[in-house]
Amino acid sequence: MATDLTSHYVYLDATGAAATVEGGDAFWSQSGEDLEKFGRGWLVSEFEFTADWPQWEMHPGADEVLRLMSGACELHLEWPTGIQAVTMRAGDAYVVPKGAWHTVRVIEPCRMLHITMGAGTQHRPA
Repeated sequence: MATDLTSHYVYLDATGAAATVEGGDAFWSQSGEDLEKFGRGWLVSEFEFTADWPQWEMHPGADEVLRLMSGACELHLEWPTGIQAVTMRAGDAYVVPKGAWHTVRVIEPCRMLHITMGAGTQHRPA
């Protein structure tokens, strides 16, 4: 079944089964209880960015894999020693360690694939 990863996520559960779920605001606006039913599974999604992210995010349960499909951006990671900027170009991938706050600054419009354990994701304004 073909899936548009910009509007739907592929959810990979702990048994290895995959399901398509509505993504974006429809997914993240669910109650904490509804989000918990996704437990320790992984979300695969793709986003297009034409502007900097308006928030920082952090995934406390697991690392996140980012792969830049097109364009260019700077991935900003917050460490106790300060902010690290990593330039990413089409084809690059980066593993964001669990618990690391991160955000993206757009150098040129880009598409990014995300593989993350969504449970417990936190956001704060950039």
